[in-house]
Amino acid sequence: MLFTNTLIVLGAGAASLANAATTPQYLTIGSLNSNTPSGINVPAYDVISFPITDSKTKATTTCTVNWDWTKKPSTAWTACKDNSFSIKVSNYKSITDFTLNMQHQYNTQTGKKCVNPNGTGCTTTLASTTLTKANGGFSNYCGASGACGAVSKKGVKVAVLSSKTGTQK
Repeated sequence: MLFTNTLIVLGAGAASLANAATTPQYLTIGSLNSNTPSGINVPAYDVISFPITDSKTKATTTCTVNWDWTKKPSTAWTACKDNSFSIKVSNYKSITDFTLNMQHQYNTQTGKKCVNPNGTGCTTTLASTTLTKANGGFSNYCGASGACGAVSKKGVKVAVLSSKTGTQK
């Protein structure tokens, strides 16, 4: 009888492990703020800022990217406050219409930042989402100075598109 109970427990444990292995990984964006200046103050910058959390490692940080409002955002990755995360904005049309690309690199043993991002045991995850006024749940506002901004809804989950562990070349 003890043997049967043990098999049931092991079977349930194996099922739990199988489910845990297939749980999708997300990067969750908190309330995203995007702002464009009035152009009164020079230099003036467009700004996108938001908290981000990795569902697998539970690591969280704040990401901010800014650029001269008369130009397009940089196509280079911008490090977040915790520089194991980075972001870049592409296909920028307005403060409520752009693509947000996100990256998180972490050590698979510790869950913390990789000492060597190209080394064995470093995982790089990539996620991307196109945010629009409709799907981002943006609320717009403009101030008396002409500066405008938008705030998105909280908790947008973005599925990790790719995850690579090992030597990154």
